[in-house]
Amino acid sequence: MNNLVFEIDDISQLALKVMKAILARDEEAARIMQDDSGPRALASALSEFFQVAAAVEADECHLDSDELTEFGAYGLDILDRLDFMVRKLEIMDHMDDVSRVFPSLAVWLARRHAVINNLKGTADGFGKLVNRLSEPNDLAEMCQVMEEVIEAAAEELQMDDDRSNEWRPWRVINLNSGIAATRSLDPELMERTFEKLGRRLPYDMPGFFADGKRQMVVQNVPEAVSTVMNRYAEKWSGKPAH
Repeated sequence: MNNLVFEIDDISQLALKVMKAILARDEEAARIMQDDSGPRALASALSEFFQVAAAVEADECHLDSDELTEFGAYGLDILDRLDFMVRKLEIMDHMDDVSRVFPSLAVWLARRHAVINNLKGTADGFGKLVNRLSEPNDLAEMCQVMEEVIEAAAEELQMDDDRSNEWRPWRVINLNSGIAATRSLDPELMERTFEKLGRRLPYDMPGFFADGKRQMVVQNVPEAVSTVMNRYAEKWSGKPAH
């Protein structure tokens, strides 16, 4: 799977490549940002963030869990601003880079036990990456990496109290983990992921498994895969979405 990078130097290079494309449109960016300094302050913040992150990775700087959580929130906020500028400037050839940098940084933070309070760009990025993958092994690996980030999500996100937005990041990232598990054609991974999905998004499960079962009918998949999908579709068929 070559879509994500897990070392901070590689993540920073990906982000800085996007930043350079924004800096190349300095005057237009300044008008959008309504700031005479244009994107230079954003570039400085991005550079400083990755300098600290590199020190953390090299054990030259220690941040406790709360500090790392706050630091991670700051970094993801910078990426949100980066993403906003890419969209406003319509820098289409760097959209893929943005899709990769969010989940890459989220995984880096999760592996250092930070609590992730902002999943928006990360959930969107994972969704785009899952859609591009076709090899079962790549999809299985992506599902497992997504699970690392899901488990690192803040309790407030995991509670999922406000369900008014069907595109909310918690729902998007979890459903895409289920899609990746299904397309991996790995029955054991499917079972593990489906059990977690049932606890996290019980109201979505009847529709998810009904759709999955329909897909299995028209695809040539191993019997063991169909068996798992059919079993979960039956399990959730009589349960109301609540």
